[in-house]
Amino acid sequence: MCGESRIKKHSCRIENYFYFHCDTPAMITLESLVGRQMISADAYDVGEIIDVRYDPFEWNVLGLKVKTKRSEKLAAGSGKIVLILPEKFVMNDVMLLGHPIDKLKDQVAVDSNNMSSLLSLVSTKVVTKDSILLGTVSAVMIDTDEWKVRSIVVRLDKGAIEAMKMKKGLFEKINAEIRTGLILSSKEMIHLSEPISGVRENMTVLD
Repeated sequence: MCGESRIKKHSCRIENYFYFHCDTPAMITLESLVGRQMISADAYDVGEIIDVRYDPFEWNVLGLKVKTKRSEKLAAGSGKIVLILPEKFVMNDVMLLGHPIDKLKDQVAVDSNNMSSLLSLVSTKVVTKDSILLGTVSAVMIDTDEWKVRSIVVRLDKGAIEAMKMKKGLFEKINAEIRTGLILSSKEMIHLSEPISGVRENMTVLD
């Protein structure tokens, strides 16, 4: 329909750290991973997830950054910080891996500070192509089936809300999902490839 707004809106919420999206059950927030213990199938406490490393160009997850007590069993050198990218796991109060600890070696790599930190994106400012402050990152969405960073959730700035002519209550905060495909760079600030009008057409408003 001519003139119809193409802002997508759905009733999905971030609840208990999980993102309930009807067609993407494997989508999970970064916050749900960080601080969670990783346990092997044979009940070893592998360690605590403290961050997620990612490729800022392809948005692939390179590994879960784990502070481990079992580095000698993981064959990851003498370091206490390793990267683990699980092939199989179940998420409850802990991340329960599908392999015993001596079978995790192929899923473990050495961590490096040269790799990008996904945790550092939280609270980062997001700016459109036409230099309008869209807001700040409030959550990061990860597809654990393919280990890809699919989107960021942005708490919209008042000026952006006004520029997009959106309505909101006096005390209401508006969050919107932005696909990582719209991100040009993610260093000190996140720069988008679309002006505010293009972002408006492509973002998903979260209730």
